[in-house]
Amino acid sequence: MKASGKTLGALALSAALALGCAVPAFGAVASDNPYGARDQDYSDPTTNLKQGDTAETNVNIATMITNINVSVPLNVTVVADSAGGAILAPTTGLKHNTGDAYDGKMNTGYRIENYSTYPVAIKQIQTTQHTNNRGDWALVAALAADGTTQQGNVADMVLNLGPSSTQNDAAGINEGSKGTGGAVNLANTITPTDPGWIIQRQVSKTEPAIMGLQLSGTNSALINVNESSILLGDAANPQPDTNGDGYPDDPVAADNAFKIIYTVGAAKTTV
Repeated sequence: MKASGKTLGALALSAALALGCAVPAFGAVASDNPYGARDQDYSDPTTNLKQGDTAETNVNIATMITNINVSVPLNVTVVADSAGGAILAPTTGLKHNTGDAYDGKMNTGYRIENYSTYPVAIKQIQTTQHTNNRGDWALVAALAADGTTQQGNVADMVLNLGPSSTQNDAAGINEGSKGTGGAVNLANTITPTDPGWIIQRQVSKTEPAIMGLQLSGTNSALINVNESSILLGDAANPQPDTNGDGYPDDPVAADNAFKIIYTVGAAKTTV
């Protein structure tokens, strides 16, 4: 599925970024700094030091994070078949070059980009479902055995989201996840979940590292249809396609189904 700014389907997923960092305030001068004063212990003043003897001070360092710089997509659209079955999802994120030079305008697919000078972890994922007057799409851990909806007014959906295992291919570059976590079932992230994903630090000041995301899943047969969200034509012959690029214009208003909230924080990785 080609990545573009167009609305290509019947279900919209919007991702909101929440910075998971509490930033402490430091005092203007060292004597007023509560962090410095907190750990100050002094040697016994009665200790007798002779000429040439040594004494030592341990210096501890705490980090204040003020420059996390991460980009996530604001909207992602997938297509659900009315008969049920596998969804059609956006392609996995890749970076592309023009000639031998990185060209950010050529990036494609679903991805998280890290412009920070250090690795960044996705500390938490939480999915919130929307309720609207056009009907609900329900996230479930598994579909019913007969493939019918048990929860939703439109359909039930099983959606899995995780880092792509393909980090580089002939078409582009994807630094991938440097953490230990794999895909998560979005029905399980209605309760906030730590996915264990880490995106490595920026490649350079002008080139981020990216973690391509892979969204996959299935939906039950629809028991209700929102007319405004119906695609015109089909995958082989999208309609209307006024510019001839093989993809439909924007004839639909995809359903606003749920939101994925990412909480990010600084991370350390030896990879």
